[in-house]
Amino acid sequence: MSRDLIVIFGPTASGKSKKAIDIALNHKSSIINLDSMQVYKDLRILTDRPTEADLSTCDHRLYGYLNGDESSTVASWLNDAVNEIKKCFSSKKLPILVGGTGMYLNALKFGLADIPDIDETTKNETQGLFDSYGLRFLFDEIKKSYPSTKIQENDRQRIFRSYSLLKQTGKVLEQWQLNTSPAIDDINYHILLTTTDRDELYPKAELRVEHMFKGLVIDEVSDLLSKGYNDNKSIMKAIGVREIRSFLDKKINLEECKNTIKKNTRNYIKRQLTWIKGNNITQNIDIKKFM
Repeated sequence: MSRDLIVIFGPTASGKSKKAIDIALNHKSSIINLDSMQVYKDLRILTDRPTEADLSTCDHRLYGYLNGDESSTVASWLNDAVNEIKKCFSSKKLPILVGGTGMYLNALKFGLADIPDIDETTKNETQGLFDSYGLRFLFDEIKKSYPSTKIQENDRQRIFRSYSLLKQTGKVLEQWQLNTSPAIDDINYHILLTTTDRDELYPKAELRVEHMFKGLVIDEVSDLLSKGYNDNKSIMKAIGVREIRSFLDKKINLEECKNTIKKNTRNYIKRQLTWIKGNNITQNIDIKKFM
């Protein structure tokens, strides 16, 4: 017998958290984080994590539970999320997953393949080819080997990974992903896709940046930097950390800092929209059933 699970998925600033709370208030439920940056304790404001008021309104899981020196890999999130989902089913709660990290969603729905790590020599070779010939060259090489690839031609991260795997193992990323199985069986996924209209998203994202600077985001990032985490840690790559560090180091002024964060956020939204389109994420929820 299949079990209901809601996924509220979409790009930054598309209103996912509010939708989740609206649904959660009508059910015995838990909201489970599906965002790779909202897992960290140190960045509540910068990542727009649920507020204390939100947390007191309904049950939230996997938000702000990791220290900055801990890595949130797809595999570690999947393990934690599966545990929380199983707890929901055991206690007859409706699990509501909320976020915009596509790799997490795919890992839950389809499982994880046992893909080998890419060695430094291959990474450097891929980077060198990109520097010399551009992204299109790498993409065309992938298509020659695997004509049915669904990777979008401007999805740099997946192209780099897929090409590197091709060079190292003779198989592209999607070939490695063929032999997987869902992380949890017998799930009926109800997907609510929030807005993908750039003309609506960009102004909201920019307004969010202005709002965070009215709060204590500079102090938040300053506190993070004082902990001395290695720059390679995932948390240090959150949009806003490097920009605010440059402001604190007096390399840029406040307006330049804000504008750079806005620009990088718009670019991130573009990448999210590309991923949604490339992975054929579509809405299939009968919202009346859950409201």
